[in-house]
Amino acid sequence: MDDGLHLGGNMANFQTHLSVAAAGSLVATTLCLESGLVSQPQALALFSMGTMAGLLPDIDSDHSIPTRMVFNILSFAVAIAVIFMFQGEMNLFFLLALSLAASLTLRYPVYGLFASITEHRGLFHSLPAALLFGLATFTLAYYLCSLSLNFAWLAAAFVSGGYILHLLLDEFYSVNFIGASIKKSFGSALTIFSRGSWISYLLLYAAVGLAVYVLPLPQSVTLI
Repeated sequence: MDDGLHLGGNMANFQTHLSVAAAGSLVATTLCLESGLVSQPQALALFSMGTMAGLLPDIDSDHSIPTRMVFNILSFAVAIAVIFMFQGEMNLFFLLALSLAASLTLRYPVYGLFASITEHRGLFHSLPAALLFGLATFTLAYYLCSLSLNFAWLAAAFVSGGYILHLLLDEFYSVNFIGASIKKSFGSALTIFSRGSWISYLLLYAAVGLAVYVLPLPQSVTLI
């Protein structure tokens, strides 16, 4: 993918997606702060999540900036997780070697496999994918990070919201306002369903439906 596409192209570039996601997240976090729903540290965390989520749909674009960024962060996170999991169970040399091996495995073989099986503007450019990323964020925040129920749902909303902002922006760039015409790419960024990939979309919707059914609902408005 060309990260320097302009308004005449089929999609917004990296800088535009980052700026719009940051602006939208800033407005949302300001509203949360003014309403007394979150503390300043929580607001900063939500702003960061919403901004980064605005880049997530492009992880299906091979060698794009979001893809490299996501896999670099995941590789580092996996290395840290391995150290925490096996600390005290093996000597330092083997612990560091295992951590490095896990990180390199995710960064190269797993990344290569992911790039080979994904298609740009495929499943990741869809509404159910946006919802699923938000629900995954809730699961990680609530069950693994032990954050409060309502704050975990708020984090999920910021991630899904930032994700959808990316999709909407790509659709906006698919319209030629000067020539009053719609480009061929219109409708490919914010996909709800595709007959060509109907099995994958059914699985996506099934995962979203199952998550909504089993996950606990938010409670009262107090988050701090």
